[in-house]
Amino acid sequence: MKNTLRQKILLSTVLSLFMLLLSHPVTAILAQEAAEDNQETTESLRERIQNIVEQQKEKVQSVLGEISNQRRGFVGQVVRVSETTLGLDVRGATRIVPLDETVTLMRSEAAIKTENIEIGSWAEVLGIVDNNDSFVAKKITFSTTSPLPKPHFVALGTLKTIKASSLDFQPRGQETVLTVELTRNTVYQDNTGEETDSDEFVEDDQVLLVGYQQDGDTLITVVRSLAPATENEQ
Repeated sequence: MKNTLRQKILLSTVLSLFMLLLSHPVTAILAQEAAEDNQETTESLRERIQNIVEQQKEKVQSVLGEISNQRRGFVGQVVRVSETTLGLDVRGATRIVPLDETVTLMRSEAAIKTENIEIGSWAEVLGIVDNNDSFVAKKITFSTTSPLPKPHFVALGTLKTIKASSLDFQPRGQETVLTVELTRNTVYQDNTGEETDSDEFVEDDQVLLVGYQQDGDTLITVVRSLAPATENEQ
């Protein structure tokens, strides 16, 4: 009986030592495999990051290229033209635009040649600023009228004379009386902004005039009363 018990204890001890000895190599193998997996994962992650960096680098370079070749444009009136240059009056100063086969010339949505450019016509010039900070024209569109917005005219004052096609008007705070032009599209409004007839206005009425300037004339688009009709008539 005692021998059997001793044998069991001895067998249990031997098995325990065997498992203990076996656990170290297994743990080492698992650790090595995990390290290898981590290394592979790291390498894969590094490659993905490198690819993303390269892609973003291309995008950044593309944006920098656009910035370094910024688009520009201006408007001028043609004062002279030759096969290789175009002279434009831009705000009172003459600007010379070089012409070559890379510059597209347009009028009424059709391509034209330099001999078709008219003195006095208007030109919209589009191009880029190169790396040398020089403007390079790419497309020039010509028209008979100025594409620039018309200067606005807004003033408060007194009607001095009412004519069929014009008004004599004295702006507030000024002694000068201006003659402004009426058009078929001139709109007349009462003091609330409701449309009314031109007959509702008389001399010495206080009004707001809105319009624009063109070719030296002031054209009125809106004549608005600043007081009710009964007050204006007093």
